[in-house]
Amino acid sequence: MDDAGAGRAPYPGHVDLKAPRWGDIAITAALLLLALLAVLDAPDTAPAVTGVWVALLVAQVAPLAWRQLYPRTVMWASLVAWVAYVGLGFPDSPATFAVFLALYGLAAYTPRRGALTHGAAVLVVMVGWTTVGVVTTDRVSWTSLVVITLAVVVPMMVGFVDFRRRQRMTELELAHERREQAQRVIASDAVRAERARIARELHDVVAHEITVMTLQAEGARRMARDSDERVLEALATISESGRKGLTEMQRMIGVLRATEKDATAAAERDLSAVAGDASLAPMPALAAIPALAQQVEDAGLPIDLSIVGSAHVPAGVELSAYRVVQEALTNAMKHAGPGARATVRVDRQPHQVTIVVEDDGRGVISDAARNSGGNGLRGMGERVQALGGELEYGPRTGGGFRVRAVLPSRDDQVVARRTSVKETGR
Repeated sequence: MDDAGAGRAPYPGHVDLKAPRWGDIAITAALLLLALLAVLDAPDTAPAVTGVWVALLVAQVAPLAWRQLYPRTVMWASLVAWVAYVGLGFPDSPATFAVFLALYGLAAYTPRRGALTHGAAVLVVMVGWTTVGVVTTDRVSWTSLVVITLAVVVPMMVGFVDFRRRQRMTELELAHERREQAQRVIASDAVRAERARIARELHDVVAHEITVMTLQAEGARRMARDSDERVLEALATISESGRKGLTEMQRMIGVLRATEKDATAAAERDLSAVAGDASLAPMPALAAIPALAQQVEDAGLPIDLSIVGSAHVPAGVELSAYRVVQEALTNAMKHAGPGARATVRVDRQPHQVTIVVEDDGRGVISDAARNSGGNGLRGMGERVQALGGELEYGPRTGGGFRVRAVLPSRDDQVVARRTSVKETGR
């Protein structure tokens, strides 16, 4: 098997480097300096300092600069230099620690099976070589066998622990990335589903108006059959254009429903029971908000409801206003907590509809709740932006949560304008 630093990243905990790390270089330099200083302070009984002595010290320590990149190669390079150093009878030196650091790197940066195999081989070599010293000389005690064994086992055990810790960190990072990816998919599905629902609801509103226009044109043409031919022709053109427009719109909505089917199905699984079966219910409007509030109260969240004004509001705006209140109350039911109350204020003005929904709940959202919710708020933002309105939501002063939406109430809703959605929390 190639060294761990071959650039393949075949296992968790693998360290992929292209050059020695500065920390490893610093460790190598410090240990080499200690070894050379020990040579200068060698006792008079030690052999004379030679180039071979110094070269073997350097050969033991220098490979450590690449211990994370080539842990097995570094291990055997240091070990061979140590065997030669001891075999030539040079005195003990701090350079020996290089072998133990290489053992730690072997366990910390290579898969466990390979590390155990190489570690066992290193143990056999070091114990065997020490045994030779015990048998052939009086300078090596039998206790050195125990010391050597522990000196091999302990660094490798520490390396195995570090390998497992790094492996666990990698697994946690991957799991976190998968959760974030899942949340992005859920959010995207929620937005697409909300857009599809907006299109369907607007289709119902516009289809009704086009149908009325077409029927009125047909009726006018029948009543004006004795009028100017140009008038009859204009009414016939209006009627025919209305029918064609209605047919084309129904065809396009059918395509939209087919392409958004999966996202809609996924999003509708998370709808609150407050919403009910939208496919069977009539088109919601501002007049349905009291019934919605009563449903929420029956579910356990007391509500103070206030609807001010009686100005005419286009059907599309009424529908969006209802959906904003519905989602805000659903959000309050999910996160406000026991004992909370909610306040709903709707102000119908000739030029706009202002909606404020507040609750006095805990106002503290856990990470789990934050990750599991919030898609409805994104959909709410899509709906408000589609009308050119403004939406703000976030923690309320004094605790709780607040949603405020301003929807322009004009007959020319297709006029483009800059929109804003400001999020400050939940």
